[in-house]
Amino acid sequence: MPEVQPTLSTYSFDPEHPFTYVSPLEGESIASFLYRFRRAKGNRLSSPSQLGKILEVGTAIKRWEDLLFGGRKPQQKQVQALSKVTQVEADRLWEMFPPLGERSQPNTIRICAACCLEDPYHRIAWQLYSTVGCERHRLRLLPRYLVCEHPFSVIGLLEVSACKRCGMPFKTMKKRQKSY
Repeated sequence: MPEVQPTLSTYSFDPEHPFTYVSPLEGESIASFLYRFRRAKGNRLSSPSQLGKILEVGTAIKRWEDLLFGGRKPQQKQVQALSKVTQVEADRLWEMFPPLGERSQPNTIRICAACCLEDPYHRIAWQLYSTVGCERHRLRLLPRYLVCEHPFSVIGLLEVSACKRCGMPFKTMKKRQKSY
């Protein structure tokens, strides 16, 4: 008998095997939250497409993890479906997307190395065109590693505290970040 792909309508929220709850972090981007949720112990969601199938939202999860919004804002039903699976209130999930009227930087992940040293996760504010620097540390945001100029990735921020290519740690980047 062929295996049935789980969908929101057929997926069983079995109390014995629920998805692991992942608490959203202060100012966290949807990309950072989705990576952490998919990789949380017990969730077993190896790809954005797997979560997208469960939620019946197509490629939306992949676009959100890549911070590619363009003119396509999330639909209410997509966020509601994500809310049911993650057990995070829909209003809280909306805070992880660029606010209405704000444009986000596509194809460039920007970070504050000082923030990443303290709490390594991606903030949605860093992606907004209107954000020049980190308000907390009064430092300009970095668009890539300073030595090898390799671009940052959201998943890279969550996994390691240094560049996989050149080995430059956030501690060194913080020292080289310019004030604003």
